[in-house]
Amino acid sequence: MAWSDVMPKGKKQEIEKKIIRFEEILRSNKESYAQSQGLMGGTIGIALYFLYYAKLMDKQEPYDIGLETLESVFESINNGFNYHTHAGGLAGIGSVIELLREDDLIELDSNDTLGALDKHLYKMMMHEIKNKNYDFLHGAVGIGYYFIRRKSNKSYKIYLTDLIEELDKNSTKDEEGIRWLSVLDKEKKTKGFNLSLSHGLASIIVFLSKVYKEGIAKEKTLILLQGAVKYLINQKLDTSKHKSNFPSWVCEGEPSMYSRMAWCYGDLGIGIALWLAAENTTNEEWKNKAVEILLHTTKRKTAKETGVVDAGLCHGTAGIAHIYNRMYNFTNRNEFKESAVYWFNKTLELNIYNDTLSGYKAHRSEKYGGSYEDFGFLEGIAGIGLAFISAISNIEPVWDETLFLS
Repeated sequence: MAWSDVMPKGKKQEIEKKIIRFEEILRSNKESYAQSQGLMGGTIGIALYFLYYAKLMDKQEPYDIGLETLESVFESINNGFNYHTHAGGLAGIGSVIELLREDDLIELDSNDTLGALDKHLYKMMMHEIKNKNYDFLHGAVGIGYYFIRRKSNKSYKIYLTDLIEELDKNSTKDEEGIRWLSVLDKEKKTKGFNLSLSHGLASIIVFLSKVYKEGIAKEKTLILLQGAVKYLINQKLDTSKHKSNFPSWVCEGEPSMYSRMAWCYGDLGIGIALWLAAENTTNEEWKNKAVEILLHTTKRKTAKETGVVDAGLCHGTAGIAHIYNRMYNFTNRNEFKESAVYWFNKTLELNIYNDTLSGYKAHRSEKYGGSYEDFGFLEGIAGIGLAFISAISNIEPVWDETLFLS
């Protein structure tokens, strides 16, 4: 699609300085992320930044660094790295490689690179789904997304049909709709129905809609998708009493609490999941519901209303800004453009830490060590930088499909 930038001229220079500084930091601190290969916090996510930065600046050196970073990931795989998830393993690495190839940012035969991994990932996907681990970032749905991208594997439709069969078997169905029970809190062993884009129902909805668009197991996939959307919409809160349209999860015996403003949990992820489901099935009713939900979020701006404390893609200002940027480019509605500009400006304002190289910190509670400088894609400067690139250029952020935002 044609992509339009959102930031006014006066802010573009300030953002470009941040983008250049992030590239310098990532180039000079490879040892800080070289030990982790995965997408969300490791090397492959950093490679994304170098390659899109090179495209923005039309420079060869950062492109070469991006390719070198990819080669280090391939070397790690050749040396036996076989962890499987979307967030930290082979599924996320493979999905990025396919996206970069399709976006003409790299040239390679992905079958040579990924073909030997497919049977292993299929085995792990089925292991996760049979253990009722549906998680997008850490379970079966994330690996399923990898196989949506692996169209050059002749078995990809069979693999995805098998996953749809297991999703059907393991679903809860009643008059409220269709959903999947999962563990909400590992320490407390609490179970319920997670609604989020990162770990729950919203991500399953996006996944099912993508499978449907591929024409795979269409009848069963559509039944699951329609039931999942029905259940999700049935969980909508009374916004005269709650700040958000939806809770983060539904758990028997617990009241429905409002959710934060973020990619990972809450209305933004749910709204864009409904939009993508609508696009992939040409359902105007779902599309209108998605816009209604997302327009309501534009009214939430204070820290108390949003729960936002840092800048990363996962639960910070850059993630919020990027979702609005996406929705502006999907709909051409000025409300989303204005909100994108607002949250990108908030992202600039959070550049306040003198004890970090970048001026940013990712939030972490004191229990887990406190806030820290993060270089990665999901919570760190690589992700913030990618969102910034999309804010000031006409480069479509194809990378955001790895977050189920396109």
